[in-house]
Amino acid sequence: MYMTTRLLFHEELTSLDENLMRMGALTRANVRRAFDAYTEASVGAADRVLDADDEIDDLEVEIESTCMRLLALQQPMARDLRRISSAIKVSNELERIGDHGVLVAKNTRKLVQTCFSTRPLVDIGEMANAAIRMLDDCLSAFLQRDMELVKRVCEDDDFVDDAYKTLREEVLYVAQQDPSLISSATYTLLVITSVERIADYATNIAERVAYMETGQMRRLAREHRLSLTHFN
Repeated sequence: MYMTTRLLFHEELTSLDENLMRMGALTRANVRRAFDAYTEASVGAADRVLDADDEIDDLEVEIESTCMRLLALQQPMARDLRRISSAIKVSNELERIGDHGVLVAKNTRKLVQTCFSTRPLVDIGEMANAAIRMLDDCLSAFLQRDMELVKRVCEDDDFVDDAYKTLREEVLYVAQQDPSLISSATYTLLVITSVERIADYATNIAERVAYMETGQMRRLAREHRLSLTHFN
């Protein structure tokens, strides 16, 4: 009886991981679509981002319900407990990432429809690609329990932070030079802020992987930045 219960428990944990990866794949695809909508100044692509967000939200609810049931019925200990509690955290972070994809889409639509912008004020390509790479890596790190990928996510977060500061300065400069572009600059700042936040949430997922493996809750991205500062 005990062996059967444990087998069912581990099957449910596997199913939980599969749902997280599905949620991650949907979130990644929608965020990529949002970034492309901005780059192409496409209202149609932006609208598709909004339409796809409901499925991501539904998966978060399903994953959290599964986790709460496993916690209540199985009363897991140690590593299994960290795994389940981390699944709740990861699904929450993915939902937030999805929300920022929606914000990118909404602000892109405002840029096109309200400001009549058919060409972006700044190129977010490298910053967006880095954020997508971080999302891919943090999900792979979660599935594979890969600490090297965790480290890479933290390194990429530094790049995104630097890119955000550079692009923010570019947008502010454009607005100062041409006051008629202030509205466009405002929506553009909201877009690049969402990209930066997506990277932050991906970093949170990576740090959760480290917690699963070590049992220690640490801000690895902050430690990484401090180590670089000390080295320099």
